[in-house]
Amino acid sequence: MSRDTSDAAREAQIAAARRLTPSERMERAAQMSEDARRIAIEAERRRHPGLTDEEARQAVLRRVWGAALAARVPVVARRSPR
Repeated sequence: MSRDTSDAAREAQIAAARRLTPSERMERAAQMSEDARRIAIEAERRRHPGLTDEEARQAVLRRVWGAALAARVPVVARRSPR
């Protein structure tokens, strides 16, 4: 697999991650998860410009979790910002 990060940069990233406290690691993980969710929804909106935010969110849930499980997630009229 091709990498876009040099070995030196990768080692620096690992060293920086090792200096984080458990709480900081959880915060980073939560932020990365939120970023991935946002990017997936934005990509769905680009593929299907007519979708509302909620429709795009539901489409991502169907793709990730499958239709049966995604159907159990309540529809959110408007999500509040964090």
